[in-house]
Amino acid sequence: MTAVTYGIRSLPLLLADRFTISESVLHWMAYIPPAVLAALIAPSVFVPDSETHALNLDWANPLLLTALPTLLVAWRTKNMYATVGTGVVVLALLRLAGLN
Repeated sequence: MTAVTYGIRSLPLLLADRFTISESVLHWMAYIPPAVLAALIAPSVFVPDSETHALNLDWANPLLLTALPTLLVAWRTKNMYATVGTGVVVLALLRLAGLN
């Protein structure tokens, strides 16, 4: 079982030097990580109540209020530490202000 698992996982690495990926495919693949990250984060921001599955675009939604300045910092700085720090600080301040 171990040999099959590692064989399947190592096969692309062993064959990678035989193929070249075109620039257009590499350009397209650069959009995959942000798209996956957005797909993971968006449901918790826009649908915070997992029981009702209701879209929450209200200004009282602390996750939405946190996402807005965090996206702005991510866009302007392109710095992961500044982005994460902004999100943590803004959410902490909103929670201290009583928005849950």
